[in-house]
Amino acid sequence: MAPIHSGANGASAVEMSATGYGGGGPTVAARSSNQSRLPKLIIRLLVIALTFIATIVMGVAKQTSREYQATVKSSQSSSFVYFVVANAFVCVYSAMAVGFSFINSSSSSLELILTMADVLALGFLFTSNAAAMAVDVLARKGNEDFGWGKFCNIADKFCGEVTAAIVLSSLATVAYALLLVLSIVSIHKRSVY
Repeated sequence: MAPIHSGANGASAVEMSATGYGGGGPTVAARSSNQSRLPKLIIRLLVIALTFIATIVMGVAKQTSREYQATVKSSQSSSFVYFVVANAFVCVYSAMAVGFSFINSSSSSLELILTMADVLALGFLFTSNAAAMAVDVLARKGNEDFGWGKFCNIADKFCGEVTAAIVLSSLATVAYALLLVLSIVSIHKRSVY
């Protein structure tokens, strides 16, 4: 049977290589975690910017029609209000997640918690985008079966702002999906090694 060598502090060779101490440098799991940290940070910052801008654009979307003496505002549609609230929530959560990841960057339990919260944030983005898109399509095309006429020909500026906000939020959704893939791969690598 081969002898177990101990390090200066009495730790076995197995313990030293598992923790990255013992002269062999950081373990594979530690290196992969550090390598995936920068792309995740960049994606989170991108999501913060996209959701912030989408929230502002949708929140201020408004147009007054001189022809019909009516004002169309995003606050008049519950789908658009949900869109604003969901994007604002994801923006604030993402900013907090960036802060948490800097405070405790090496914690695998924090990474797991953030990944689970990211799934919820992605769900909010998907559902708010779907709700806003449904109303946007209805505003552009109308629905003659229900007697709903299209009004984007009257409020084209408003519809353009709504579409821009939905596109920005959809880009944030794609970025969040990519972030989740990176997080899941990182967690998987940690559990394998």
